[in-house]
Amino acid sequence: MLARVAAVAAISLVPTAVAVAPAQAAGSCSISVPSKVSVYSHYREITAKYSAGCRTYGEWGWWSVVHPTQGPIQTFTYEDGTSSESVDWYDFLPTGTYKVRPEGAFDHDYDNLPQNSTTMTIKLASRTSASSTRSGRYVTVKGTAKRYSPGAGGYRPWSGAKASLQMKSCSSCSWKYVKSGTTNGSGVVTMKSYASTSRYWRVVTSDTSSTWGRSSSYTKR
Repeated sequence: MLARVAAVAAISLVPTAVAVAPAQAAGSCSISVPSKVSVYSHYREITAKYSAGCRTYGEWGWWSVVHPTQGPIQTFTYEDGTSSESVDWYDFLPTGTYKVRPEGAFDHDYDNLPQNSTTMTIKLASRTSASSTRSGRYVTVKGTAKRYSPGAGGYRPWSGAKASLQMKSCSSCSWKYVKSGTTNGSGVVTMKSYASTSRYWRVVTSDTSSTWGRSSSYTKR
């Protein structure tokens, strides 16, 4: 019995090994990017901004720009002291909502630095214009929609675009929905509405999976 007690006492005096977690840096490093990006030319720049935490604590950081089906497309890389970075974006790259995914960041002692994750949605740009005519108590509004074509390197008629006619009775009033239509092969939609007095009119195209919709300037009739 005395031998067993002595053995237990001896074991209790042996130092216990404690697992040490990897060093974690103070502060964090975050990136901010435009939530919506319009592709309107063969080439454009997309600018990311880095947080004050990056500049205070960070030595280096890296984020991948990841398409949901195509995988990593581009990267943003923070280097000591930079506040922003612009990357090249070309019109042949796929549209969609990209995840800006953290891949690693370190402080000046090379300890891990926490990062954020964010998203940005990239679609083709569009243009919408409107004109109107009046006949008695009816107003006819003609909307014309175009969108950027990567293959053509410019704007082309947007066929099949969903468009809505909106109206307001004064310049400070809120826009109200009137009716909907769809553009033809020439990107044109024509909608007619009753209006006994002068109104403000505009045509608004809807977003699609690949293209940003757009509001026209108003026409008064």
